[in-house]
Amino acid sequence: MHRRLSLLLVASLLSTTTIPSAEGTAAHDRECLASAGTGDGAGEDDGECAAANPPIPTSVYVIGDIHGDAIGAVSWVNRTGLVGNLLLDESSSSSSSSSYSSSPPSVPLYERLNDPSRWVWTDDKSTLIFMGDYVDKRPTARQTLEFVRDLTIAFPENVVAILGNHELELLRDRDRRISPVDRYSAYSYATVHPGDYHNYIVGVRLDDDDDVASEGRDDRPSTTSSSPPSSSLSSSSSSYGYRPRALDDKDDLVLDLLYEANMEVYAHRAHSAVRVVPSLPDDIANAHVRYAITDIMPPEHRPLARERLAEYQAAYLNTFRSGTALGSWLEKRPIVHLAEDVNTLFVHGGVSEEVGITYFSNGKEGVERINSVWWDNSNEGRLYDFLKGTTSDANDDVEVGDVVYELLTYRGNHPGYKHWESHGTYEEDPADVDDVCTALHSMLDRMDGIDRIAVGHTPEDEIRIMCDGKFLALDSTLGRWIRGTGNEYCPGPEHFDNRKGLDIPRSSRNGKYTCDEVKEICEGQIVRLDSDGSVNILTM
Repeated sequence: MHRRLSLLLVASLLSTTTIPSAEGTAAHDRECLASAGTGDGAGEDDGECAAANPPIPTSVYVIGDIHGDAIGAVSWVNRTGLVGNLLLDESSSSSSSSSYSSSPPSVPLYERLNDPSRWVWTDDKSTLIFMGDYVDKRPTARQTLEFVRDLTIAFPENVVAILGNHELELLRDRDRRISPVDRYSAYSYATVHPGDYHNYIVGVRLDDDDDVASEGRDDRPSTTSSSPPSSSLSSSSSSYGYRPRALDDKDDLVLDLLYEANMEVYAHRAHSAVRVVPSLPDDIANAHVRYAITDIMPPEHRPLARERLAEYQAAYLNTFRSGTALGSWLEKRPIVHLAEDVNTLFVHGGVSEEVGITYFSNGKEGVERINSVWWDNSNEGRLYDFLKGTTSDANDDVEVGDVVYELLTYRGNHPGYKHWESHGTYEEDPADVDDVCTALHSMLDRMDGIDRIAVGHTPEDEIRIMCDGKFLALDSTLGRWIRGTGNEYCPGPEHFDNRKGLDIPRSSRNGKYTCDEVKEICEGQIVRLDSDGSVNILTM
């Protein structure tokens, strides 16, 4: 199955625009220079040469929310054609030149990546932007993060990966003041997929003191510029006090139990009443939460499930502590990015009129300020208070925590979402299109060097180009799982392959909920923005 998918994706190519050969261009340049240096008009250009040799166009490729689908992430990057030597050549898979070289062709696509040191950027006039939300909802979030991270390190001048709201919530969950039941990652839907937990058991902290990098620790990047500190290529499971533990049959059993318990949650529409935690505290403050996920499991399996789930969740958060490879990388993601060659502001959620005018009226300067303040406060010792607006810093940056959260979650640039913040609802046939677009145009008129806003976060089946091309909604549900099972946690083909021969259920006990099949093909769209102002939608 994976072999058929990967071959299809490797074979898919972008349509290209033919440009003159270097020899032909040089000859024409010589003709222009000769004519410009003779006659009465020597040294003057009548415009013909300039018109024949316009500036070389640049392009920005953009990949929307991928949500833990590592096969999808590799496939869409391969679709752009921007990275040469991305995948191992199957004909030379026996070579020892790569750490993945011994992998058989049937392994998932993300396990057949070439070593990042062998990747080659193929187009120095093009860049690639990821719109955030690399984690959650699907079982290969870690592999997705590591792939995108390696791209940003291998090609720091060409690849930008902004932060999504799911990464922000992950980083906030690290704070010890947040009870496990109150963590964002404890929701029984839309956050950490149970199948992803096993990816973090390759790293368990050696020491028993897990209060490292908590209250009071200051790991702010040692930079005052608008660019984050540089990183070097290294494994995300590096030697940060971790030791591996092999997964065993009990881990497989607990994963089966988690899937089955979640299907019961969905069958009874108990999403808000259940938290994915080992157990509930006696003094739980949230009256709506009534059960831990283990309470829904058969009694004889609950002790094991509680023990392993506690281990999984500790390993998960410890993987993203300040000072770890992935934790530090996420802390250095920009909140906003201005691509000046296409005059487009990229942000995960959106930009309210108040924030746009207040912070981006001076264009690039405002972008750099937001990112710089974020980098100063993204570590564990400061993030929780920064987002709450309770930092002890006596300066104008205190309110930026609220601004960061809004930039990653705002949906008001989309028609039909005017009641989203207050009621969590939207209109499928919005009547406020003109109002929303008028407000957007008015805001853009007051933002220096910004002609267009591009966002992720709000999914549809296709990319939307709205407000006369001034607003691009780029979350086209690229993740294969979310197209099949939405925000709910269901096993995918890898799990059934792993548990072959066992009767793994796809439905709840009462039959009211059934997990849909996850397609092996990638769907959705990505875009290429050209410096001439055009927007090109790309599909598989």
